[in-house]
Formats: sequence, C-alpha cells, structure tokens
Amino acid sequence: MAQTTVEILYPEFGNQAGDNGNAMYLRACLPHATFIETAFGEVPAFATRDDLSLVLLCGMTERQQERVLEALMPYRDRLAELADAGVPMLFTGNAVELLGNMIITPEGRGITGLGLFDIVTHQLTPQRFTGVGLGTFEPAPGADPIDIVGFKMQFTQAEGKNEKCPFCVLKQGFGINKKSAYEGVRRKNLIGTWFLGPLLTINPPFTRWLLDTMGEADAPLAFEGVSMRSYSQRVKDFATPGMDV
Repeated sequence: MAQTTVEILYPEFGNQAGDNGNAMYLRACLPHATFIETAFGEVPAFATRDDLSLVLLCGMTERQQERVLEALMPYRDRLAELADAGVPMLFTGNAVELLGNMIITPEGRGITGLGLFDIVTHQLTPQRFTGVGLGTFEPAPGADPIDIVGFKMQFTQAEGKNEKCPFCVLKQGFGINKKSAYEGVRRKNLIGTWFLGPLLTINPPFTRWLLDTMGEADAPLAFEGVSMRSYSQRVKDFATPGMDV
C-alpha cells in the first residue's frame, strides 16, 4: 500500500480559531502517515510531488492571507491540475477565499486570487459575521448525503457562482453570503469552506469520507465513540429554528 502523505501548508499561519485542530485530528487518525509541514517561504511539496494524499490549509489573519496568496500564485496552475486530477485538498476558514478571483479590502483595493472558482470576497472589517450552520454534503451523485455542522466567524461576505459547486447546501445558517444557502466551494475532491470547528473534529462522518478518499478506508476514526455522540447531538441542536441567529 502506498504511504499516506499529508501536506500541511503554513501551519504557523493556519491556526486561527483553533483550525490547527484539523491537522491534530488527522494525526490522531493516521499515526502511521507522513506529515509534511511546509513553512512560509518554502516550496510546497505539492509543486513537485504526485504522491500526496491530502493538502491542507487552514484559516489565517488577513495580512497573512495576502502573503500566502503571493506565495501560492506561481503554483496556481498546479493546484488546478491537482484538483482536476481528484487529489484531496481542504481549505478551511478564510483560506477558502484564496481560491476565488479576488479579495477586496475595506479600502477598495483588489487582491488577485488563485482563480479556481468564480467568486469575489469582500472584507467588511470591522463588521463581524458569526453563527452556526447545518447543511448536507453529497459525496457523489446519488450517494447518501452527509450532515455537516460548523461555526462561522468571519469579516467577509462573498459573491459569485457557487450554486453548482458548493461544499454543502444549508438548512440552517448562511453560505457564501447572508442571502445564500450555498456554503463553500468544491472541485472534485478540492473543498473550500468557511466553516470552523475544527471541521474534521466535529464532523466525523465527513472525516470518514475524507479518509476513504485519501485511500485510508481501513483507518479508524480517532475517539470515534465520543466524537459521534457529540456530532449527533450537535446536528439536533443546530436544527433548532433560530439557532443560527
């Protein structure tokens, strides 16, 4: 069996709102896997390697976001190539905003994005948007949907076309913006979402799908019993009318 290798991009940046918990949970699920931590300034492993099982980038500050965009821009075509090849990649928190066409600052300055999705993000600092969300993720056409729960804490709203490529469709909470039920973006196994949580820790069924997609169908979910009990209760709680306010 091929060695499972996970690249964590810029872990010194991607730790906002506890989002580094995604990597911590993956390490607990995959103690035998190789984890590559690519520090800012280093050449990403995905740029030259074809054996990566997952590329992970989590939320960061707005200043770091701009620096990361500049660093990743030379690899824009490579990221698109990997996405179209079905390589699992996960961008959480405001890391999802890097995948769009542009980020517009409160002063009106446009920061060119990676352009993998037709969305534009507007930074509205100091206005903060918070809430919880409950939606459904469809692993494959016709497959049983998976309930997704998450938390939102962001200074942004986005616009664009993600109706045909969302991460999940919401029953509760807001998606790409306050008027949308379509949360995040998806391009085969490349997933970007504003949900925090950390996402993988609080969504064990989705993590199960991700592990399977990475080729780790036999790897057990870490702390599965308590994780599933917590998840089941959170799905019920987040379905309560008005919970997202």
